[in-house]
Amino acid sequence: WDLPALAFLVEVLECHDMREWSDSALEIISRCLQSKSREKRRLALRGLVVLSKDPSLAEGIRSLTQSLMGLLQDADGEVVALILSVFLNELQDRATLISGPTALQLAEVLLPLFDHDSSHVQLLSIRLFREVMELVMEKEKKALKTHVHQSLLPLFFHCHDE
Repeated sequence: WDLPALAFLVEVLECHDMREWSDSALEIISRCLQSKSREKRRLALRGLVVLSKDPSLAEGIRSLTQSLMGLLQDADGEVVALILSVFLNELQDRATLISGPTALQLAEVLLPLFDHDSSHVQLLSIRLFREVMELVMEKEKKALKTHVHQSLLPLFFHCHDE
């Protein structure tokens, strides 16, 4: 009955103001992210996209960064797009600075997504890459310079192919 209950939770999140219950929903959803079931992970990510729009949950969602980055290796374009949307929501309209190591990890994971089969994933990954590079802490920008330069050539070729 887990899948129907999760589906219900995600639908309720999308329809109602659930601020009072959002911490509990985040806890349930974070457990479901580790599920072997693709449907369960996909539903959990849909819920996480909704929750990631709530600034009060930023810290809780940020704690999922490592597991979300691991899931970016998924072959399912919809799953990858949902994860990228969570990251973009987390960065949107916030003065969140990103540490150098986290930015480097994200940049390394995002680079292969520039050539993903899904054009939606490509665009989201390029957008997230740009956002991450803009929000890196000033003192750590020099350390990322080499990686950014290595990323620009594939990005150029991708844009040229379009």
